[in-house]
Amino acid sequence: MRSHILIGVLLVSQFARSEDRLTLEVFLNNVKVHNLSLKIEAAKTDIAQAKSTGITLPPPTVGLIQMDMQNDTLANGLELSQMIPFPTKLTSNHSARKYEALAQKKMSEAETNEVLAMARLAYISLWANQERLTIALERKSIVEQHIKLSMSAVRSDNFLKLHTLKAESDRDLLENEIEGLRATILEKQLQLALYINADLDSFRPVLAEPPLSVIPSKDIFQGAPQIEAARFNYESFKSKETESKSSWLPDFELRYKQMEKTDMSPGYKEYMVGVSVPFTFFWEPYSTSKAAKAESLSAQLSYKNEKQKVEGAVATLLAKAESLKKQIMIIKEKLLPRAEKRVKIAHNLAPRDMETLQDHRETMEAFPDLKLKNLDLREQYEEVVSELEKFVKRD
Repeated sequence: MRSHILIGVLLVSQFARSEDRLTLEVFLNNVKVHNLSLKIEAAKTDIAQAKSTGITLPPPTVGLIQMDMQNDTLANGLELSQMIPFPTKLTSNHSARKYEALAQKKMSEAETNEVLAMARLAYISLWANQERLTIALERKSIVEQHIKLSMSAVRSDNFLKLHTLKAESDRDLLENEIEGLRATILEKQLQLALYINADLDSFRPVLAEPPLSVIPSKDIFQGAPQIEAARFNYESFKSKETESKSSWLPDFELRYKQMEKTDMSPGYKEYMVGVSVPFTFFWEPYSTSKAAKAESLSAQLSYKNEKQKVEGAVATLLAKAESLKKQIMIIKEKLLPRAEKRVKIAHNLAPRDMETLQDHRETMEAFPDLKLKNLDLREQYEEVVSELEKFVKRD
């Protein structure tokens, strides 16, 4: 009973009240609002969207003309010209830019998934280390209580004295472990601060226990952003290939010229419609078309490769998550309750010799050891779920 009181005092001094703890939901909401990487991705999407609008016509040319006549008079005029690419070039170019914008949107979505998954995992890691510190303090309390029991049983038995010395060494090792955990917790707190752009000097959160994550269903991975980004990238290159094939087709030039009337010359207006002759230097459109076709094929293979890679990763991670979840449930529902019952029984025993002392210690330490095992499995499980979250399609 006294060991439970000691543990309670240590925990109160180490951690804040439960209502002051930072929850996973609040933390991830802060990441969405304040994370700098997500702001950069949003800007990239806006830029690509802006570039995808409108058609890319060359700007018109305006020229002012002044003619010096033989009788020292001047004739002024105006010339306007406009180059108009063949219509299929315009539509294909617009289509390519539209797909590029969609690809960028999906890449930003994939980056958002990545940042949120890593932030979530950083939260879990900090929480797990804070729990490990709690368990380490509990184990230290158990060892200290065991030392007291050993010393009360020690008379002239040298084996008991050796047993006590071993327990004291174990306690000292636990103190080192506790100090290392505190350093790790500080490091993890700083990592969390970076995710939400918080002040590194003052952000020292104590975390609430997150609920066990739900394994996503297979349906939610349909249209994974990584696959969609590769698909839209392929569509963009297909449009560029169509545009390159149009390089064999002529562009049009419209020109209008007007000169004012003078004493030496009549005023006139001139209209011209010209066409380019791209097949004159046939190797240029041929080279452009061939390169575009190769790029389109490369993008198609990249799309197929990304689809296969994501689908394989999802299948593997789902199987691993299910296995880890079953292991967690076995420890939580069967092993931990049984170990807790053994601890309650051991509290009522008064060991007096080395054998009963050793049994008492093993019984008392089995409970925190199982909690550590469960914590390790939980962290592995959450890591797998976080990996799955990277492939989730977001609205």
